[in-house]
Amino acid sequence: MAKSRIGPFALEAPLSKQKSSGQVFRGIHLEQRKLAALRVFAVPLGMTPESRQAFAGQLEQLKQLRHPGIVRCYGGGFDSRKAYLAYELIDGESFSSLLGRRDRLPWETAFEYSQQLAEALQYAHQMGWIHGKLRPGKILVSSEGIVKISDWRREAITSMIGGGPPRLEQLRYMAPEILDNSPPDEKSDLYALGAVMYTVLTGKPPFDASDPQQLTEQIRSCPVPSVSADILDCPVWLNAIVGQLLAKDPRQRPFSATALQLAFKEAQRRQSEGVGVLQHAAAGFSPLRMNVDRDEAEKVLGLKPKKKRKQREDSPLFERPWVLFTTLLAAVGAVIWFLLPLSESTLRQRSEKLLASEKWSDWNEARDAYLTGIVQRFPDGAHFEWAQEKIQWVDARDAERKLDRDERRGRQDNWTQAQIQYAEARKYERFGDLATAMDKFRAIVSLFGSNEDDQAIVFLASEGIERIKAKGLGENELHQFLASRMREANRAYERAKITEAKLKWESIVELYSGNQEVAPLVEEAQSRLDELSDRKSANRD
Repeated sequence: MAKSRIGPFALEAPLSKQKSSGQVFRGIHLEQRKLAALRVFAVPLGMTPESRQAFAGQLEQLKQLRHPGIVRCYGGGFDSRKAYLAYELIDGESFSSLLGRRDRLPWETAFEYSQQLAEALQYAHQMGWIHGKLRPGKILVSSEGIVKISDWRREAITSMIGGGPPRLEQLRYMAPEILDNSPPDEKSDLYALGAVMYTVLTGKPPFDASDPQQLTEQIRSCPVPSVSADILDCPVWLNAIVGQLLAKDPRQRPFSATALQLAFKEAQRRQSEGVGVLQHAAAGFSPLRMNVDRDEAEKVLGLKPKKKRKQREDSPLFERPWVLFTTLLAAVGAVIWFLLPLSESTLRQRSEKLLASEKWSDWNEARDAYLTGIVQRFPDGAHFEWAQEKIQWVDARDAERKLDRDERRGRQDNWTQAQIQYAEARKYERFGDLATAMDKFRAIVSLFGSNEDDQAIVFLASEGIERIKAKGLGENELHQFLASRMREANRAYERAKITEAKLKWESIVELYSGNQEVAPLVEEAQSRLDELSDRKSANRD
């Protein structure tokens, strides 16, 4: 009989078939009522305490990967002979499933998804993570159109889950150097991205065969196929970028995911201006290739090496050697400038500009692109604490926006206890009962302050405390507040506004029936309700 529970989670329904590497289930945290995707797998025989410790250590590192384009890992653990990893549950489908329904995607959609994937890879690579097994089955598209890369792991986690030799589906997206036993790196991830792009554009992988050895030989030696040969409406510049990502030699691929994003933006801009690919390369800086030796830089500029010949003094200025060489140096300088890591001050300046915006998407970009960089790269820097505080602020805005959305949709069944209590505290604050709201905000900070998953809600509660303090909270605030509400209800009753009065009395009884501090007022409200009920009964008689 299948397990119905593992660790603190109840298993609800399988999301994948049983494999040697385990099975994925939809689950719910029994205490926090939080949904998750759970990968459940057998604990390897002969597992040592050291390997358990390594697994736990890499799990903590994995939990730090936080980006809109990466499926978040909440943690994991052991239960009897099983182990599990808990992930963010995505309401959507994988690229594999999507292509199974639609065969291939329009180039505009494929390009949009590719930009999101490049951003996610850029973040992961900056954080020191290599995926190594990127393919359509590992990429999810949410119902909101957000692309997310799943199944990030390192050696200890991989050895725990197991796997065996690569299957055909894995081989189709492996870079040639990986097939020759080189360790995965940024360039092999970019190759895999190119293979995924080719697949979603054409509906088939760049190389395919039914025999692993034959497929391996194709990847190593066969010419890189052209997207445009099958898809006539694919822009020339997009075809060129895919071709470069699939280059056999890693040095011929884009220098980094950052360079790839620059290539996307530059090529798209040139396309909108009606400039061809060759003109694009010759007209100035192109981030498609990022090596700085002269021969490679000439390729960046789209300049072919020419035989030495005597230049006429009256030749146009732009054809003179010194002008071309100066342009070459400027392009190389631009390449180096774009690739140098940003300083701590620059990261702060860019994040401040985005944080000043009123758009939540700009706030998320500030956190993911710059603030996280300050925290990770400059732990002893002057702006470390500032960046941490701003990350908490952005996380809190995300949490608050989700609460508002869930309340509008009536979807509160998967809220954590911290979220439930914060929503209740916020209700009291909006009702005008600042004293009770203050107590509830303080209780949230006290109860959930040490819970990592609830830090955004704790931050919101702390903001609520400061907000109420700024308004001022006098002695006997609650008693004064309810007394004023009773007076309002009584005046409404005297003016024959029976329904209004009844609602105010009912609110007082419902919200404060167990509070001894205001018991007399609650009794008075209940008495007025009883009188109203008796009067209605008498009228009916």
